[in-house]
Amino acid sequence: MKNQANPWLTSNLWVLGLGMLPAILLIGVLLYFTAWAFAFSFTDLALVGRKSVEWEWVGLENFQRLFTRRGFLESLWTTVIFVFFSAIVGQSVLGFLLAAALRGTRSTLRSVVEVCIMLGWLLPDIVAAFLWSATTAQTGLINQLIIRPLGLPPVNFINDYALPVVTIANIWKGTAWSYLLFSAALDSVSREVVEAAKVDGATPMQRIWLVQLPIIRPHIATNMLFITIWTFTYFPLIFAMTGGGPGRQTETLAVFLYNQSFARGNLGFGSAISVAMLVIVGCLSLVYLRMLREPK
Repeated sequence: MKNQANPWLTSNLWVLGLGMLPAILLIGVLLYFTAWAFAFSFTDLALVGRKSVEWEWVGLENFQRLFTRRGFLESLWTTVIFVFFSAIVGQSVLGFLLAAALRGTRSTLRSVVEVCIMLGWLLPDIVAAFLWSATTAQTGLINQLIIRPLGLPPVNFINDYALPVVTIANIWKGTAWSYLLFSAALDSVSREVVEAAKVDGATPMQRIWLVQLPIIRPHIATNMLFITIWTFTYFPLIFAMTGGGPGRQTETLAVFLYNQSFARGNLGFGSAISVAMLVIVGCLSLVYLRMLREPK
């Protein structure tokens, strides 16, 4: 194997090691903080007060609280719903449909659609949260332009339909990633293969389902891996729009972690929540990595 490598690299391995040094340092820092979070999950460490300096080891007590007290399981279910409808159904499906519909076209419509998609992705989370809060408020744009002209009483969407509003806002915010990835993936599909399927009598839906989707299968798994992880741990837009409310309707695990660790100061319990999130995300990642393997 060494004989097949570049001769210059084999004689200058220190250059290769020097180039890898930033990546090694980054991995080391990530492992360092992960180890601290794992260690603190077995303590009663607090943000303020006596327990902030005189903390004690409590064993598995924090992990028992995850499943014996209200909060964690409810937030986990809210997160599952948010991830499924926002990332898997929303961003992934919508991104693919837009990429398939606009593939090969060079029109003003495509430019307008791409600008709208990219605008949501490029806007800061706080700005996007303010726009959606203002749009869905009782005196917002939707009520002023649609609800009131129909003679209906105004609806406070952000209060009455908090989770659907946050889900739609995140779809608008994150679809650009899926669209760009699927656009590049579909452009890599040979036109000869698609044309051959067309000649064989395949309908447009059959060409997509039986020809294009199997070819871009690794890209689909890659997209699902990234958007699932990002959405599962997503925090800024939700917290800025609702703070986890009203009540606990939009309290995802990321918001629950923040509330326990910083609003209530339970750093030990918050560390246990972060470890649980790490395990869940790790299991989901393994599922998607198996999807990346070529079928035998």
